[in-house]
Amino acid sequence: MRIKVHAVGVNFAELVQLSGNFQIPVDLPAVPGFELSGTVTELGAGVDRLSLGERVVALVCWGAYAEEVVVDAVTVAGVPDGADLDTAAAFPVAFGTAFMCLHHRAQVNANDVVVVSGANGNVGHAAVQVARQLGAVQVIAVTRDGTETMAHADAVLASTDKLAAQIADLTRGHGADVILDLVGGAVFPQLLEAVAWEGRVVTAGYASGNIPNISLLDVLIRNIAVLGEDIAAYTVREPHRVGDALRTCVGWWRQGAVEPRPPVTTMPLEDAAKALSMVAQASAGGKIVLSANSL
Repeated sequence: MRIKVHAVGVNFAELVQLSGNFQIPVDLPAVPGFELSGTVTELGAGVDRLSLGERVVALVCWGAYAEEVVVDAVTVAGVPDGADLDTAAAFPVAFGTAFMCLHHRAQVNANDVVVVSGANGNVGHAAVQVARQLGAVQVIAVTRDGTETMAHADAVLASTDKLAAQIADLTRGHGADVILDLVGGAVFPQLLEAVAWEGRVVTAGYASGNIPNISLLDVLIRNIAVLGEDIAAYTVREPHRVGDALRTCVGWWRQGAVEPRPPVTTMPLEDAAKALSMVAQASAGGKIVLSANSL
């Protein structure tokens, strides 16, 4: 389908795309960008799930930085009536990643204690809500200083050298059945220490800038699983799975069960380089979206 783009979410991964070091190569020149909101202007043959003029979000591997895009309809979802399209543009990567990590990779169930590091970031904020919707018995958010209030979390902890002990106390010695680590760096050893017997660790990003190492002996003696998740690879290899994830999360949004964050800044598409510089310098203060069209 063809979509007239309203807004595009800006992500750190676009800097990796532009650096030439992205894990999914593409011939240059290439247009970066993973997520967008807009309205459907043209449908391909056999596409009947969405209609012309419908307001949508899409999750793609490349090409979102544009005024119009043609995308595989399978990774597109309609947005709730009245939803702000700037907020919608920041929805797909955060909630799609969170769902794929917790549902598809970790297979969270109603008996699980789930810990999310980097919970103050966009993906982490979404993951706390997704864990709750998947029925986790306890959801623990980990942030830098632990001072945030999160409606969907049972507790918010700081990423200190006492983190593993605090998780043990909160879970009465059980530990975390599932850990979604979005930070890496110095917090990772504490998270690993907090994993329960036969627990699962999902790694999906390294906000600290430091990619941790892990001893296979730790994996062996505690019978834990370490899993990776890369949403961009799924958009290429299993787009139907990404589409299902996106539509499930949008369904929760429509019901009022999850609440996406609005962006802190909206900039015109022609200022994409400036926006990416702000992300690179960690000066954005939150999510940036680029405005492509006024709908």
